[in-house]
Amino acid sequence: MAEIQSDPETKSCRCAVVTGANKGIGLEICRQLASNGVLVVLTSRDTKRGIEAVENLEDSGLSHVVFHQLDVMNPTSIASLADFIKTQFGKLDILVNNAGISGSKIDAAGLRAVILGDVQPKENRNNLKEVRTETYELSEECLKTNYYGVKAVTEALIPFLELSDSARIVNVSSSMGMLKNIPNEKAKDVLTDVDGLTEERIDEVLNGYLKDFKEDFLETKGWPENLSAYILSKAALNAYTKILAKKFPTFRINCVCPGYVKTDITYNTGFLTVEEGAKSPVRLALLPDDGPSGLFFFRAEIIYNSYIYSSVTQSFLEQAHFLTRCQEGAKKGTRTGMPEGKTKGKHTLIKENLNKPTAIYLNMNPLLLFRCAVVTGANKGIGLEICRQLASNGVLVVLTSRDTKRGIEAVENLKDSGLSHVVFHQLDVMNPTSIASLADFIKTQFGKLDILVNNAGIIGAIIGADGFRALTQGDRQSKEKPNLKEVITETYELSEECLKTNYYGVKAVTEALIPFLQLSDSARIVNVSSGMGKLKNISNEKAKGILSDVDGLTEERIDEVLNGYLKDFKEDLLETKGWPANLSAYTLSKAVLNAYTRILAKKFPTFRVNCVCPGYVKTDITYNTGVLTVEEGAKSPVRLALLPDDGPSGLFFSRAEVSDF
Repeated sequence: MAEIQSDPETKSCRCAVVTGANKGIGLEICRQLASNGVLVVLTSRDTKRGIEAVENLEDSGLSHVVFHQLDVMNPTSIASLADFIKTQFGKLDILVNNAGISGSKIDAAGLRAVILGDVQPKENRNNLKEVRTETYELSEECLKTNYYGVKAVTEALIPFLELSDSARIVNVSSSMGMLKNIPNEKAKDVLTDVDGLTEERIDEVLNGYLKDFKEDFLETKGWPENLSAYILSKAALNAYTKILAKKFPTFRINCVCPGYVKTDITYNTGFLTVEEGAKSPVRLALLPDDGPSGLFFFRAEIIYNSYIYSSVTQSFLEQAHFLTRCQEGAKKGTRTGMPEGKTKGKHTLIKENLNKPTAIYLNMNPLLLFRCAVVTGANKGIGLEICRQLASNGVLVVLTSRDTKRGIEAVENLKDSGLSHVVFHQLDVMNPTSIASLADFIKTQFGKLDILVNNAGIIGAIIGADGFRALTQGDRQSKEKPNLKEVITETYELSEECLKTNYYGVKAVTEALIPFLQLSDSARIVNVSSGMGKLKNISNEKAKGILSDVDGLTEERIDEVLNGYLKDFKEDLLETKGWPANLSAYTLSKAVLNAYTRILAKKFPTFRVNCVCPGYVKTDITYNTGVLTVEEGAKSPVRLALLPDDGPSGLFFSRAEVSDF
């Protein structure tokens, strides 16, 4: 095994310590870090196995790995590792706390029967309680290893991490440590109190748990029913991660659930390979300097709040668990727990799968299997119907509207029709505080966003309803029909409000939600526009020239167009300068929205960003004079929201057809 010399060249490399690394995810983390040019100190409690692991890596061509013995529960062993880092490298850049134990004795064959029960004989399908044994001694050892061991190692190595220009700490955790899995209210309150969270308060929770275990009060006091010590150790580790991130703001410190991986701790019942499982910890270990800190990740997804399920109905979660089970079955090439020759309704199947303990071991957040959408201006009309159709396609929808009462009523109506995938949040697209509140809601409840449909909009004029109907439908008894100018009143104030809503409001909402769309594997933005916004309807040559210049198009140039329009409106020069004769602000707002769509599509090439005219629909904004139903009108925006990954981007659609701008 190669020796590491203490020289300037060695000290210029990035150096990492990985605990519990002689096998499984830990070993693969070492492999992937070394493959990225990091000098890795592979540690394990067993010296012989650790040396063999390093030799195997060297045989595969990776010479950036050295071994050092480490028992995370032994202060002398920890001190020896710290001294090794000090003398050999003088600093540390990356610490991956991976070492951990399950805290129970598990019958391997029984566990495999539980997890893989759909391919095992019926007599082997034991429940979880029958295949695992938890004792006070095992639980205490689990907490000492998974939490206090991490603390001891981290505290010993912090001085060397402080000497790094890019310190990273990655705590390998589990979604089982999410607070939804801990019914004990006192523990939950302590661990969710971010501002008041301290190591002493974590000790208070763990000591209370051990006291209740010793006195046989676990069930009475609301501690987890299965794998209680493991769950609690990971919850404490997640809390400790937040404390560390706050204490060392220049570090990037995060915890991560790598997913349900085929390793010894899962008795190889996982459906992810170690290569797949190691990817997320390695990504966090190699974060850029402006990367996130103090967060909990499920694989590559940020989970901002342990109560991620709080705004989602039970039936939605049932379907999430159902899909989790389906995904597991698909990975194994089996059915979803159904015996051969039998078929049952989906909801019966959901109930049966929820009763199985499989989800306990899946280490998955079921919510991440679902796509999440925000629809603005959605308490009625096309917006409401977009929510209905998205929810009918299995999307979790955040229905927003400016009016809280109407928004809640809209959600309740959808739920009454059997759609439980919809939640409400208030949104005024012209109010920065309201937008920030929505962004925080997405952050805390879902951690990502997949679809944004910008539907909210206003007409920018006062319209005489009867006259407008007479003009568009010819249903007035008088033979003399009014012309459009006679039924429309446009003022500077109304026009300014129209631009602020239809364009700047869309911009503000989009910019606030972009960070969460970037966390999606299939981000979609749909801007509901109008055929009135086509450039052929704008005679002003300067505006037309700017908005048709695809290569030179910028948000600043759009501002130039809108400021010019408002200046000309104020000076009564609209007609002279070639601005639209009727509904000028609405027409212009949709033209610049189309232009902004092009800018977004260019800026975010992995997104699918499009704008669409849904057609002339019977809604309040058209005084119900349209020729299409809301169901027909919503189809096109929904189709764009559900585009495949190779779908078009940066285009303008007239209903289902691509059109020019």
